[in-house]
Amino acid sequence: MARQKKPQGTSWRKIQQGTRRTNKTKASRQRQLVIIFRAALAVLLLAAIVVGVLGIRYFFTVSQTATIQGVPLSVDLVFKSDGVLSEQWFIEKFADELQEDARQIDVGQIKEELEASGQIASAVVAVALPSTMTVEVSERNPILRIRIRDENGEPLVLLLARDGSLYRGFGYPTDALRGLPGATGLKIRRKGDGYMPVEGIESVARLLEYAKETLPAVSRHWRVVDLGDWNTEDGYRPSLVRIKSAHIEELVFSVNGIEEQIERLAGILEHTQRYQMGQPVFIDLSYGEEAIIRYK
Repeated sequence: MARQKKPQGTSWRKIQQGTRRTNKTKASRQRQLVIIFRAALAVLLLAAIVVGVLGIRYFFTVSQTATIQGVPLSVDLVFKSDGVLSEQWFIEKFADELQEDARQIDVGQIKEELEASGQIASAVVAVALPSTMTVEVSERNPILRIRIRDENGEPLVLLLARDGSLYRGFGYPTDALRGLPGATGLKIRRKGDGYMPVEGIESVARLLEYAKETLPAVSRHWRVVDLGDWNTEDGYRPSLVRIKSAHIEELVFSVNGIEEQIERLAGILEHTQRYQMGQPVFIDLSYGEEAIIRYK
C-alpha cells in the first residue's frame, strides 16, 4: 500500500516578517527625523544667540566710538561725571575736537572751556595714545533758579550754585528744576559769555540746606526767595532773606543765627498746630529770640 504523503507543514521561520519590519522601519525613521529636526533647531537657536551677542557687542562698540552725522570719532572716549551731564552732551559740545587726531587735541583748552561753563566745578582731561581720551568732571549743585532776559530780550533761566556761580543748566530733569525755589532781587552782571558770581551767597545756601534737613515738610513748599533786602556788604542794616511759601505768605530770616531761627520756626509751627491757633501768614524770625507772627 502506498504511503500517503503528509502535507508539508509550514515552519514559523518561513512566515514572512515583512509587515513587522516595515512598521519598525517607519517608526525608527520617524524618530530619526524628530532627532534631526531638534538638532537643527538647536543649531539655529545657538546661531541666533551668537549673532545676537555679536550684534550687541558691535552696537556698543559703535556707540563707544560714537559718530556725528555719520563721521566716526578719532578717539575712544571715556566720560565720567558725578552729576547729570552725559557722554552724548560732551560729544555734541566738542564735536570738532573729537574728530581730530588724538595727538592734536588740546586737552588744556577743553578743560578750560568745561570749567568756564559754570556747571562744572573741576575737570580732568587726558589723552592716552594711540586713541583713548578720558574726561572726568565734577559738577556744581544748584540751590536756586533765576529768570532773566538775555541780550536779545528773550527769557532765560539761570541756576545759582552754593558758591555763587551762575550758569545755564544742562541735563537736569524737569522735576528737579521745578523743585528749586526761584530767586528775586539779585543784580545779575554779565562777564564775557557768562555771568559774574554772586558773592556771599553761602549764608543763603546754608539757610536752605538746614531748613531742608530740619523741616523738609515745610521747606519743600518754599516757592520764592526774595533777596532784595539781602546785602552782605552793608553793615549798617541787617541782611534779610524773605521767603514766600505755598502755605505761609512770607517768612523773614536774618543771615545770622540761621540754625536758631529754623529751630524757633519749628517750635512756632508745632505750638500753632497743637493749640489750633490758625494758619500763620507772616512770620519774622530776624529779631533774635523774638518773632513777629500774623495769623489769618
